[in-house]
Amino acid sequence: MSDLEAIVRWYLALTLVSAALLPFVAWSGAGLGSARFGLVRPLGITTLTAIVWWMAGLLRLPFTGVTLAIATIVFGAAGWVLWWRRGSPRFSLRSIAAFEALWLLLFLAYAWFRGFNPDIANTEKPMEIALLSSISRSSEVPAPDPWLAGSTINYYYFGFQIVASIVRLSGVPAAIGFNLALATVFASAGTAAAAATAGLLRTVRLRRHVVLVGALLAVVLLLVSGNMETTTRLVRDPVSTIDAGWWDGVGWQASRVVVDEDVHQAGDERQTINEFPAFSFVLGDLHPHVIALPLLASVLALAIGLASSRTHARSRRWRLFVSGALAGLLYATNSWDAPTAVVLLLAAVVSPASPARGWRSWLLEWLVVLAGAVVAALPFLLHFVAPVGVPPQGVPRWLLNVPLVGTVVSTFGIVTWRPSSVGELLTVHAVWIATCVAFIGSVLASDRGLLAAMWSRRHVLLGVGLLQFGIAVAWMPAAFVIGAPLGFAIWVVLRSTQPENRLVAAVFASGFGLILVAEVVYFQDVFADRMNTVFKLYLQAWLLLAIASAAGVVLAIQRTRPRYRLLASSALVVGVAVTLSYTPLSTYGWTNGFNERVGLNGEQYIAATSPDDFAAIEWIRDRAERGDVIVEAPGCSYDVIAGVPMNRVSAFSGVPTLVGWIGHEQQWRRGAGNDVWGMLQRRADEANAVLDGSIPPDRTNARFIIVGRQELEGAASCDEVSPRSAEALALMQSNGWVVAFEQGGTRILVPADDRAIAPRR
Repeated sequence: MSDLEAIVRWYLALTLVSAALLPFVAWSGAGLGSARFGLVRPLGITTLTAIVWWMAGLLRLPFTGVTLAIATIVFGAAGWVLWWRRGSPRFSLRSIAAFEALWLLLFLAYAWFRGFNPDIANTEKPMEIALLSSISRSSEVPAPDPWLAGSTINYYYFGFQIVASIVRLSGVPAAIGFNLALATVFASAGTAAAAATAGLLRTVRLRRHVVLVGALLAVVLLLVSGNMETTTRLVRDPVSTIDAGWWDGVGWQASRVVVDEDVHQAGDERQTINEFPAFSFVLGDLHPHVIALPLLASVLALAIGLASSRTHARSRRWRLFVSGALAGLLYATNSWDAPTAVVLLLAAVVSPASPARGWRSWLLEWLVVLAGAVVAALPFLLHFVAPVGVPPQGVPRWLLNVPLVGTVVSTFGIVTWRPSSVGELLTVHAVWIATCVAFIGSVLASDRGLLAAMWSRRHVLLGVGLLQFGIAVAWMPAAFVIGAPLGFAIWVVLRSTQPENRLVAAVFASGFGLILVAEVVYFQDVFADRMNTVFKLYLQAWLLLAIASAAGVVLAIQRTRPRYRLLASSALVVGVAVTLSYTPLSTYGWTNGFNERVGLNGEQYIAATSPDDFAAIEWIRDRAERGDVIVEAPGCSYDVIAGVPMNRVSAFSGVPTLVGWIGHEQQWRRGAGNDVWGMLQRRADEANAVLDGSIPPDRTNARFIIVGRQELEGAASCDEVSPRSAEALALMQSNGWVVAFEQGGTRILVPADDRAIAPRR
C-alpha cells in the first residue's frame, strides 16, 4: 500500500468517526464554547473505541471492523437525532474549520517527517508493534499476549485498542498504521492543548487573534519546545554538540538530565527519565505515555469548561460522568495519568462557577466522577493485575498486614536520598518557572487586593519561604525551586477574585505539584527507584505547564501597558526561542540530515535487512488462525540480531509465541506473584527444548516453529537462547515436524498432518 493511499484511507476513517460523534463531543465540552471543537479528533475515535471495547470486554461482542462500523452508524445517528430534536444551537463552522486545519497541518507535517526514518526498531518499538499487531488481528478483549501464549495482555493497552480501531476501519496495515498513529497522536495532542488554552482565555474578553496566538503558543510549547539541555550545550560547545549524533548527543541525552546518586547506598547511581513530548515524537515510540497525551489534554480541557461555566445541575452531572469515564479510560491507556485526570475533575467541582455548594453537593459530584471512571474502566479492571504494590524487601510483615498502611507501603517508597539538584531542575523546568513568575507578577500588578492580602500576611509567607529554603538546602532543592512558584500559584487560586487568574494558576499548581511529588515519593515498581516516577509525572507536568504558560503569558502581555507591550512580546519570543533548539537539531540527526525519505512502512527495513525473516512473517500472517501458537527463540528486551529485533515473528504478525521479551513480561506481570520469573524461565526452557528437537508435536500446543538465524546462532548478550546446530532441524523432523516454508536460511516447521503445508491459494 502506498503512503498516499494509506494516508487517505486513515484520514477518511477518522473523519467519518469524528463527524458521527461530533454532537456527543460538542455536548461534552459545552463549557468550552467554540474551543470544544478542538476535542473532536481526539475524543471521537476514543469514544467509539470505548463503546465497542466495553461491550466486547463485558458482553463478549466481537471487536471487529464490522462492529466498529455498525457502532459508528448507530451511535452517530442517535447523537445527530438527539441534537436535531433538542434544537441545539448551530455548530461554529469557522471554529471547526480552524481546528481541522490545525490538526491536518500537524498530521501531515509529522507524517512527512516520520517517512525519513519509519523503522519500528530500537527501544520499545518492537514491543509496541507486538501489542498493536495482536489487538489488530484479535476480536477478543483483552487480546492475547503476543509474548506469552495462552495469556491475555496485562499492560496498559487501551491506547493500542484505539489505534487498532483505525487500522480495522481504514484497512491500513499495522506496520504503516503505527507511524500514522504517531502522526494522529501528535496532531490530536496539539489541537486538544489549543482547545484547553482557548478555554482558559475564554473568561476574558480578548480579541480573537489574541486567543489564537495563545492556542498556537500552547502547541509550540507542548510539541516543539525542549528543555534547556540543548541550548546549554550549544552555548558551551556548539561544534561538538552538533557533531555528536543523535544517540550520543542531545537527541537522546536531553532526556537523561536528572541523575540520582547514592540511591540505596553510597555510590549507587541511577539515571532517571525526563522525557518531554518533542523527544518522544522524534524517537517515535508509540508508547502508552505518548498515546495518552491527547486524552489527558482533553480531560484537562473538559475540567476547565466545567470549572468556568454554569450549567443546569442534571446536565452538568452527566458531563461530569462522561469526563470521569474518560479519566477511567486513561487508567487503561496509561495508568499513571488517571489519578491526575481525576484530581483535575474533582478540583473543577469546587470551582466558584460550580452550581454545587457545600460539602454534600461536592461529595455527590465527586461520586459521579468516580462512578464514571470505574464504569468506563471496568473491562480493564476485571483482568489487569498492577505491577506495583509488591511488598519491598526489609519491610516488617506486621506492618504489611495493617489495613491500608500495608497497601501504601507496598505501593509507594520515600525518596531518602538527595533528589534533583538545582541545576537539573532549572535545566528541565526553567521555562515554566519563568512563565509562572511573569504570570504571577501580572496578577499582583493588576489585583491590588491580592497584593494587600499578601502584605498583611507577610510574616507567615516569609516563614513559609524560609522553611522551603531550609528544606531545599538540607535535602530537597525542589522544595524552594518548585515549591515557591507552586505556593504563589496556590495563593492566587485561593485569593484572587478574577476567574481567569484562578484557572491559570490552578493549572500551574497542578503541574508544579506533579514535579514536587516525584521529588518526595516513587512507585514501588521493578526498578526500585524513581526512574519511572520522574518519567511519567514529568511528562504530565510538561503538558499542564505548557498550557498554563501559553495562557499565562498571553494574559501577562495583555495586562502590560501599551508602551511596554512590544518589549514584553519580544521577551516572550526570546524566552520561547531558547527552548526551540532541541527539535531542529534532533530531527536533523534522527533523519540523517533529511537525506532520503523511504516511506511510512515501519517493517520494510526487515525486508531489506533480513528478507528471509520477512517472508516468514508474511507466511505466518496468511496462515495463522485464532488460537495458534508459534515457537521462536526466547527474547531479551531490546536485543537485536543482524539488524532485526528478537521475537520479530510474533511482534510483526501478532501471533503469540511461547515467550518473548522475558524482561518486559516480568515487569508486566510482577504483581501476579513471586514465581513470575520462574514461570517465564520454564517457558524459555520449553521453547529451547522445542527448538532443540526434543519435543514432538503432540507434546506442545505450538503449531509453527520458526528456525532462522536468531534460533540457530543465538545472541551472546542474551542468556535465554543459545546457539544450536543444524542437527536440531533433523531431530525435529524425525520427531514429526515437517518443513512447510523455506527461504534462504529461514524455515517454518509444522506438524506433519497440518493443513498449513498445503500450497498457498
